[in-house]
Amino acid sequence: MDIDIKIGEQLAHLRKSKGFTQEQLASILDLHEDYISKIERGLRSPSVKTLLLILDKLEVKYSYFFASLESN
Repeated sequence: MDIDIKIGEQLAHLRKSKGFTQEQLASILDLHEDYISKIERGLRSPSVKTLLLILDKLEVKYSYFFASLESN
């Protein structure tokens, strides 16, 4: 599976588990909702900075996120 798709699917899962909509997360991060949508669908690859900001706002440890990518 393409890494962008894996990252996007995992971010979507985490966002939903924390109770955020794409719109809410985008607003908190000062990003456009379409950008979040494209990341989650694997159509865009977030920069490392953006990825870490998303994980911070979702209160997800970096090590957990990357370990979950390896296990899937």
